[in-house]
Amino acid sequence: MEDSLLKLLPSLPSAIISDLLTLGVCVRCVFRFLNMRSVDFAAAIPSCYLLISHLQASMLDSGAQMNGSAGTVPKVGTDSEPQCAVENSAHTIDGGIVEPCIVCLGILQVLDDNMYKESVSGTELQRYCYGAKQKIVEAAHKEGHEFDSFCLEVSLPAICVVRERALWYYLKQKYPEEALFSHNHETDHIVTLKEAVKWSLIAPLELLLGAKFDSNSLFRIALLYKHPESLAELDFLGGHVGGDAKRRRHGSVDSGPPAGLAAVAAARTAEAGESLTSVMRALATMSYDSFSRTFTWPPSKPITPCELATMCWRMPVFVGGRYLKYSRNISQSRWMIDDERMGEGSVQEVIGDVVFPPYKGDSYKFHAAGREDIDVRMLGPGRPFIVEISNARVIPSSAEIRKLERDINSLKEGWVKVRELRQVGIDACAIMREGESEKQKEYAAVVWLSRPVTEADFECLSSFKELELQQKTPVRVLHRRSPLTRPRTIHWMRCKEIKGTQNYFVLFLCTQAGTYIKEFVHGDLGRTFPNVGSILGCEADILQLDVMDVKMDFH
Repeated sequence: MEDSLLKLLPSLPSAIISDLLTLGVCVRCVFRFLNMRSVDFAAAIPSCYLLISHLQASMLDSGAQMNGSAGTVPKVGTDSEPQCAVENSAHTIDGGIVEPCIVCLGILQVLDDNMYKESVSGTELQRYCYGAKQKIVEAAHKEGHEFDSFCLEVSLPAICVVRERALWYYLKQKYPEEALFSHNHETDHIVTLKEAVKWSLIAPLELLLGAKFDSNSLFRIALLYKHPESLAELDFLGGHVGGDAKRRRHGSVDSGPPAGLAAVAAARTAEAGESLTSVMRALATMSYDSFSRTFTWPPSKPITPCELATMCWRMPVFVGGRYLKYSRNISQSRWMIDDERMGEGSVQEVIGDVVFPPYKGDSYKFHAAGREDIDVRMLGPGRPFIVEISNARVIPSSAEIRKLERDINSLKEGWVKVRELRQVGIDACAIMREGESEKQKEYAAVVWLSRPVTEADFECLSSFKELELQQKTPVRVLHRRSPLTRPRTIHWMRCKEIKGTQNYFVLFLCTQAGTYIKEFVHGDLGRTFPNVGSILGCEADILQLDVMDVKMDFH
């Protein structure tokens, strides 16, 4: 930190920095407004000392008055630290902060582990350990999460954006010739508060957590900042804030469950009656004159600092593979009618009861590439599936996942087996969804005819290639599907006799996804046409059906 700052010191505008410190702007926010991106935001105390020392030297060299003016520079003590509140603020009395920064409202100030405050007598410095970073570390480990990387998310109170705008306008007016403030809006130039928070925390947290920062990490640490005075200060926007913010301010908040901590943060700001997006939209439509008439600048000194809540969670983890179902009396998912279970169990429960517990997650969802009826077996290579686990605390190793596969396959009931069980990425979900509409399926059906089966019947059915059907929604699913006519394709068919019978045979067929096979055989009162019965000129029905293959590239 010292090396990079020392190189920059000669070029820093001493008068502007002195002005900012006197107004009550913390050192990190001074760095932000000077667009100093090469300094280390994680080291505040050394930077404060160097900066103030530089200012004293610069002001003395120029003959400036050191006391009683807008350019007053904080005094430096005889020891290694400034004899004043660090970053021109007083900190931590019973966990509170006195005189927080007028821009960040204390957000950047409390990121120092060691805080200083003048005692009541005003003569003795006392050291307090605030431990903000340690509280984040405690939250990260509170629920037993295991992780080797983390991503940091920050949710800020909307009033910080307004105060940044106010300070920017003050600097533009007071220093019109300064190129630093030539941009129309602060967003075009300064280091954002969110960036500064992350820059201040990432390196220390990597050390304390023993994990690397990775913006793509599934483990998230969310810092949710709220300010008790924020709502009152935003009242000046009045009619400028519209849309969601207005509705939320009047209590119309969506009560649905939030998905992930980003949504939690948004919900919390909504509860507080503010919306960062709406406030930014309002500021974008306000002219310089309109803003200057309605909000004081430079910003007034706040009474209280921001409050910080820390939340940690892991983004969904996905475990995928293929399942085989050998029973004709278990459904794919749990099936209840009038509080009564249908069938002996479900594929979802058989797999989930084994896969879910080792992850120590909150809940799980079962996804599959289509589904078969309860009385249909799933054979061949199996049907692709994914178990989506919410907020997993532990990630089993590949060896442990292979053991889970063996555990499922060794269940005494033997209803369900799995293959190729492994952890997959979220892209596997997209592949599976795409495959639902594009994949081909192969089936084996035991068919009954109202007359004896002939070789000519086999030749007739086998001769059809790319046979297009017109399928109206089957009667058996009309209660849950729209009554539409859907064209579907039978790609090929072949037949096999069943020895010792006259009226039965096995029909093998490959179809487009979404084809109702049972209805293709018996015709569904004419709602599927053509069908096996209409093609062979007799009545036809289906006794058993098995899915032999779901053709999908799911590795």
